[in-house]
Amino acid sequence: MASIREIIKEATTRINLVPRKQAVPGDILESAYKLLKGIVNKYNYDNLLVWTQNSILVRNVEYTHIYDETDTVKGRNNLYFPSVEALEAYTPSAEEYEKGTWAMVEGVEDTVYIVYSPALDVYDWRAQTIHDYLNPRIQEMQKYMAMNHICIRDVAKINSVYVVTDVGQPYKLYFELKFIPANEFDNYTNDANVFTVTEKSEGEWVMRVKPCVYRLGDRRLKVNYNEAIQFDLDSELYIPDNYVELLIVALAHKLALQYPRLDDAQMQRLENEVRVLVDNVRTPKAVNRMVLRDRYDYDYLNSTMTQAELLAGSWF
Repeated sequence: MASIREIIKEATTRINLVPRKQAVPGDILESAYKLLKGIVNKYNYDNLLVWTQNSILVRNVEYTHIYDETDTVKGRNNLYFPSVEALEAYTPSAEEYEKGTWAMVEGVEDTVYIVYSPALDVYDWRAQTIHDYLNPRIQEMQKYMAMNHICIRDVAKINSVYVVTDVGQPYKLYFELKFIPANEFDNYTNDANVFTVTEKSEGEWVMRVKPCVYRLGDRRLKVNYNEAIQFDLDSELYIPDNYVELLIVALAHKLALQYPRLDDAQMQRLENEVRVLVDNVRTPKAVNRMVLRDRYDYDYLNSTMTQAELLAGSWF
C-alpha cells in the first residue's frame, strides 16, 4: 500500500528535486500528480497493471454496448421504452417538444413516436409509421434498440473476447475471437471468428461480432477488460510493492525530464531502472499467459478440436 503523496514525495527526492525533509511545493505537486495519472493510464493500457484486469459474461448478440455514466450511443433527444404501456405512462415535457424528441418501443420495429402538442401546454406522443429506413436517425435508434446494454464501471480498455460454451457446466470451453479494427470489419465474411470494438466516450464502448458468432444463441461472450484507476492526491493505492516502486521510478524519470537536475549518466541509469522494472512486471504476465488455455487448433495426432467444431459444439 502507498499513498499518492508518498509516491510523489519519494520520486521528487530521488532526483534531488525536493529535499526529503521539505514539503513538495504546490506547483511541483500538481505537475507530479498529472504526470502520475498519465503514467498509470499508459501502463494500464499496456496491460502492465494486473490488478485492474477483470472480466464479465454477456449475452451473445451482434452489438454489445458497454457504458458507465455516459450513454452517447442513444443519440440526442432519443428515448427508448420496453413497452407501449411504459411509453404511454411517460408524459413528455415542453422542453422535449421543443427539442424534437423521438421515441421507440422494444418490439415495435416499424413505428417511431414523436412528441407533439395537441393543445396549449399539453404534450403527448404521436405514432408515426417508418417509411424512410435510410434516415440516419432511424438507423441510429434501431441499432440502439437491437444492442445488449451493459452497465460496467470504469472500463478503460477491452483486451479480448471469447466465445464460451457449456455455460453453467463444470467444464467450459473458450474460443478467442480475433480483434479487427472497426474500419476493416466489413472486409471479413459472415463466418469469420472476429470482433471489433469502438470507444464512444470515456468508459463507453460498442462491441460487434459476426453472424457466425451471434447466431449461436446458447453461447455467451466473455469480455476481458482493464478497469480505469481513479485517484486523487489523498488516495491510497492498495497494490504490490513492485508496482509501487515502478510508479516511483517512472514518475522520477518524468520529473527529471521536466525539471532537469541530473547529468546524462544519472538520467541513463534512471531510464535503465524504469526499463528493468517494466520488464520485471511484464515477464510474470507472459509466463502466466502460457498456461491459461489450449488453443484448440486442429491436430490429428493430439485429437484437439477445430475452431468450427468448438464453436458449433460438435466433434467429428
